[in-house]
Amino acid sequence: MRVSSTVERLDVSPGGSGVVPLEVINTSEVIESLSVRAIGLPETLVRSEPRALALFPEASGALTLTLDLPDAFPAGTYPLTFVIAGSAPGATEAFHDLDLVVPPQPRLALTATPSLVRTRGRAAFTVEVRNEGNVPLDVALRAVDTDRTLRTSITPSTLTVPAGAVATTTVLARGPRQLLGSDRDRPLRVVAQATETTADVELVLRQKSTFSRGLLTALVLLSILAAWALAFVLGMREVLGADPYAKVAPPSFFVNTATAEGTLPEGTPAGAMPKEGPVPAGTGATVTGLVLGATDQEGVGRVTVTAWRQGRDGPVEVSSAATQADGSYSLAGLFPGPYLLEVAAQGYETVWYEAGTSFATGTQVDALAQQVTTGVDLAVTGDPASISGNVETGEAPGTVVVQVTAKPAWAGADPATEYVTETDAAGAYTFAGLPAPGTYELSFVAEGYQPSSLSERVLGGQSRFALDVTLGAGPGQISGTVTDGSAPVGGVEVSTTMDGKPVVVGTPTIGQVGQFVVPNLATPGTYVLTFTKTGFSTQTVVVDLGPGEQRADLRVLLAGGAGTVTGSVVDAFGIGLGGVTVTAGGSASTVTTTTLTAGSVGSFTLTGLATGSVTLTFSKPGYTSASVPVTLTDAGPPAPVTVALSSALGNVTGRVTQNGAGVPGATVQATDGTITRSTTTTASGGFGAGTYLLPDLPAGTYTVSVTTGGAVLATAVVTVRPGATTAQDLPIAGSP
Repeated sequence: MRVSSTVERLDVSPGGSGVVPLEVINTSEVIESLSVRAIGLPETLVRSEPRALALFPEASGALTLTLDLPDAFPAGTYPLTFVIAGSAPGATEAFHDLDLVVPPQPRLALTATPSLVRTRGRAAFTVEVRNEGNVPLDVALRAVDTDRTLRTSITPSTLTVPAGAVATTTVLARGPRQLLGSDRDRPLRVVAQATETTADVELVLRQKSTFSRGLLTALVLLSILAAWALAFVLGMREVLGADPYAKVAPPSFFVNTATAEGTLPEGTPAGAMPKEGPVPAGTGATVTGLVLGATDQEGVGRVTVTAWRQGRDGPVEVSSAATQADGSYSLAGLFPGPYLLEVAAQGYETVWYEAGTSFATGTQVDALAQQVTTGVDLAVTGDPASISGNVETGEAPGTVVVQVTAKPAWAGADPATEYVTETDAAGAYTFAGLPAPGTYELSFVAEGYQPSSLSERVLGGQSRFALDVTLGAGPGQISGTVTDGSAPVGGVEVSTTMDGKPVVVGTPTIGQVGQFVVPNLATPGTYVLTFTKTGFSTQTVVVDLGPGEQRADLRVLLAGGAGTVTGSVVDAFGIGLGGVTVTAGGSASTVTTTTLTAGSVGSFTLTGLATGSVTLTFSKPGYTSASVPVTLTDAGPPAPVTVALSSALGNVTGRVTQNGAGVPGATVQATDGTITRSTTTTASGGFGAGTYLLPDLPAGTYTVSVTTGGAVLATAVVTVRPGATTAQDLPIAGSP
């Protein structure tokens, strides 16, 4: 059975599907019904079309595999093997390996129980943080109170939530004391931030007054009744007591009224009104509008809008009102006529409608009786503001420098505008001279840490203290290659633990054979990686990761294996011999290596050998070759082999004399007709003056002569044996 495919790496997002086409050839001699099963992935996630493929001998067909991943499938690289098997007895199986790569997709969701609490001051909310993604998340939580009236705390404020898990935190909120009035809703938003994802949930603290509405209503009604009774008694005595009785009210009872039309009864006081008939309409006017920031065109709250009119002795203040949180204001009960409006507050430049700087340069607003004049908007410019805060990294103060960037976040702001600073030795930062009012997006970046951000709004001239920011270390990664000393090794299981949970990956057997990646590791931390494969000795490596560090240089050597032979080669003196060629013969293929010349000199490792008997041959120029038989079994590797190579060269030494005295400086030459070697006698040596040595001569018969000026003074025939030293003295006849 043979199988092939064009897909060796498949990228599938969580919740998505991937397709793997397979081309299958039936190499058996019977009609086969072929099916596929997957190793490394649950069978429920793999679909085959067709489920069974019937093929005649030597026929080919196509199978289409569809991998359906659930939404929360963990991120990572998964080595998969598809096994194609027939149904006939003794049918062979075919295999196809591929890497399934699942990218990380972080996603958060928040829910609160309850989301609304009615209380007089303090409320507790339970917030569930749900990790709906496929990677563990380090979540930072913070509370955003838009009214700045609540005191809040979150316990815990940081959570580590595994993929598909749920964690809980408690939000405590306390409102200011409220003695009187109706229930007041104080909104609160909890924001969760993690790598590449955020989520929030709205909470409401409905605050009750210390004194209930019913009690206040009863007190007000009693006060009204008492005041009415007192006024009635006094009014009857003071008003009616001085006027005659009539069917109409006396003039003193009606103030600022026009003379009634029609005939009044005789004796009615002047200026009296009939008991029946219309009353003149009221004359009140209202002016409304917005106060906006000149920088961001957002509403500015808690500033005072004052209405002025020209009086006999100069400007006269008539009415004033404070803006609401959205910048809106309303001046009601104004007498009809022209007015000038002024906006003034600490931290802002005083402005007169429409864009004046004083009463004299302002634009009049006409207030009409019984009408509301709308759209009277004013823009104010704030004094420069500042934002400061602290950043925590979990390291010693001053160890990590965090870059803090503030960018305007209002509509229409120049996207190129940004303000950049760095934290000091204590982790504090400050932005001064920021245009205000305005909202700024603060981002915090440090090498090896996950970036964070928050939004802060500053008012005119405000010194804003932002929430403290805690940066979590970025995820780390360990990658490298597993070899057997000469080639990468596939199918190795690489395992470690993180937060008490196992993390397991493998090395591929095709493509990038032997390479591994252990991603998304919490940092800083120390990890113990274990490398295991059947037939090889287990290897353990300890790796320290700094914040956000990614190690890509790990090289792991797996020794041993059923198809592995190790050993060493030494010379006749037991000293390691490097550069020896080691050849394994007698198996399906010839495997060759060379002994080490540095480190453990003379050692060697042969891998990839089939089980059975093999012959190891050791050869090196100048040494006699040697052969050793070795038997390989599935039970494990054989014992290390030690081989001693004897030298294939010999030496000739002796002394040149004349009349019994050594002759230094004489030329001694050895030749076998092919090789010629020469040397000079020394003044001292193992034999005294006249000693000579001709080393490393190949075995054979040589003529050794003493020559001078081309004349031969003495000669001898010497036999050189491998690994031996032959002694031959050369006496010169005659007197010196």
